[in-house]
Amino acid sequence: MPLTYTEFTEILRKKPENRYKYFVKRAVAEEEVFGLFDDEGWLMLEQDDKDVMLLFPDLEFAEYFRKEGDFDDFRVENLDLIELMEWLDDFKNEGLMVAAFPTPDFLSVVIQPETLKTDIQELLDREEGEE
Repeated sequence: MPLTYTEFTEILRKKPENRYKYFVKRAVAEEEVFGLFDDEGWLMLEQDDKDVMLLFPDLEFAEYFRKEGDFDDFRVENLDLIELMEWLDDFKNEGLMVAAFPTPDFLSVVIQPETLKTDIQELLDREEGEE
C-alpha cells in the first residue's frame, strides 16, 4: 500500500539510525530493496576512499532521491533480498560499504555489509520463529 504524503515525509525526517531500522524491516517484509542503476551499473558514491552503494527500502524513496538528487541519468531498479544477501558477502570482500536509505542531502547510515547482512538475517530468523 502506498504511503501517504504525511507518512512519507515523517519517515524522511527520521534520524538516519531510525531510517536504517525502517529499511531493514521493509527489506524483510517486501523481500526486496531498491537502488539506482544506469548503463554503467549501480550508483556508487565515495566516502572516506571507499565506494558506497545506496539502497532504499521502497520504490517511492528511491525515485524521490533520484529526482531530488539530480540523478536523472539513472533509473530505479529493484534487488531481490536473497540476491542482496549474496552481494553483501562480495561487498565485504571488495571493501564496499552500504548507505542504507539516504536522503537527497545524503544523510544516511553508512554501514559495513556484514552488519547489514546480520541485521537482516536476525529479523528473518525472528519472523520465522514467530510462524
